[in-house]
Amino acid sequence: MFIFLVFILFIAISTFFLVQKKYTKATLFMLLMGFSYLIVVSCIIIYMSKDAYYYYNLGKYFGIKQGLQNQLMFLPISRMNLIRLMNLFTMVFLYTGLCSAIYFAFDVQMKRKLVLLAALAVPCLLQVMVYDPSFYAHLYFRLYPDVVSSQSFISAYETLHSITFVLNSLYIAAGCVLLIYALYDAPKVRQIRSNIIMILISYISVQVTYYYINYWAPDVLVKVSKAAHFIRFKPINLVGNPSIYILLPYIAGFCLLVSLYSIYKYTRIQNSIKNQESVISKNIDSALLTSRVFSHYMKNELLAIMAQSEFIEGMCEQSPEVVEEIRVIEQRCRKVYDRLDAVHQKTLKSKIELAPVVLNELLEKLLREMELELKHTQIQYTPPNRQLVIMADPYYFSQAIENLISNAMDALEFVPEKSRLITMEIIVKNKWVELVIADNGAGIAEEHVSHIFQPFYSSKPTATNWGMGLSICLTMISAHGGKINAESKLGESSSFHIIMPLLSMAKN
Repeated sequence: MFIFLVFILFIAISTFFLVQKKYTKATLFMLLMGFSYLIVVSCIIIYMSKDAYYYYNLGKYFGIKQGLQNQLMFLPISRMNLIRLMNLFTMVFLYTGLCSAIYFAFDVQMKRKLVLLAALAVPCLLQVMVYDPSFYAHLYFRLYPDVVSSQSFISAYETLHSITFVLNSLYIAAGCVLLIYALYDAPKVRQIRSNIIMILISYISVQVTYYYINYWAPDVLVKVSKAAHFIRFKPINLVGNPSIYILLPYIAGFCLLVSLYSIYKYTRIQNSIKNQESVISKNIDSALLTSRVFSHYMKNELLAIMAQSEFIEGMCEQSPEVVEEIRVIEQRCRKVYDRLDAVHQKTLKSKIELAPVVLNELLEKLLREMELELKHTQIQYTPPNRQLVIMADPYYFSQAIENLISNAMDALEFVPEKSRLITMEIIVKNKWVELVIADNGAGIAEEHVSHIFQPFYSSKPTATNWGMGLSICLTMISAHGGKINAESKLGESSSFHIIMPLLSMAKN
């Protein structure tokens, strides 16, 4: 009785998942696997209820009371159809179990996924056809006795059953191995790994209980006689202690409920990451759209100026001094054009790819990449003795930090080379991590500090500084769920403080 209650509960919860769209493809396959398991076990119980061999023993195996067994016996479904359902959903169970593990373990390209899923489905479909009782009987009537003897035909099917038994066992083993790999390959984030562990445990438990109760499936479960032209149904071969079978529905039900809970938690984390990616994409797209339009417009204007300068240069060949001045204008235009082109290229990436990022490793990599630019500046940075993990897009977050370091270098323009200093410090505060980037430059006037994050605002407007860098930094950091602020005193120093949510930390 318990298995039917679990069946109803599982369907209700699965329907909730589907209606609320709280699933991924991997979790959808996992739900189908659980649904198939319950269908198979239900069909086994109904089949045994209709079999006189188990009439007085069914209660020992599944705790089914006599009254319920009598009701199941008279259900309007034939044993032939029950065998078909058992075989079909056995293969669905094996197929969806392996597919869910594949989707958990790998991020395969769409075309390859379709080819792989189709290849895995072929053996399953063939088994459903070959083990269909009607197909078996029809094949026997066609081949016996002209082509094969009765014993040879039965032996051939027994050999085929041994082969498919090994193949189906490989499906189960491959699914378990892939989920173990998914756990090994998962980000070192406690919330994600703990949910994958629960999914792995429940997956293996369901597979073990399936293997114990349904190791023989799929099978034809019939004997045929051409002479008498009849089909006799065989009993299901249950092995082991009957009391173990009584526990199996409880074990399977518990594992399926744990699996559902784990799937729900895992899907919430996945959806949260996707939603955050979407928010970041929208915010960054809106922030960078102005930069793209502005860069495109200015590049066109500069090209027009350069073309006009070239034309005027041809008209002034008799005046070397004028030609020289025109060439200076052209060089400056080319320099500004190249800078605009670099800005434009940096704004082309719009797809956000959030991932757990070790902050100290990202900073060390960025400093190595900027080593040439920083060769005349002293960098004071002491890496923390712990790995600090944040959720970020490495490209955009690195670009924000690079903008701040470049801004600090600009502030050191009039400081003697030997005295130029940029300090970087990481401070952990509860569940937040603070990155401080400071310089010993000229500082910013108090009336300018509150405006420096506004687009196109700059306290030092030049041909290459239009006040977009800090505005883009603010947008990127805010979109990642972080905060940024500035502190400065004119004539002394400036410091920028980035505060980000801390995902986890571990010792180096």
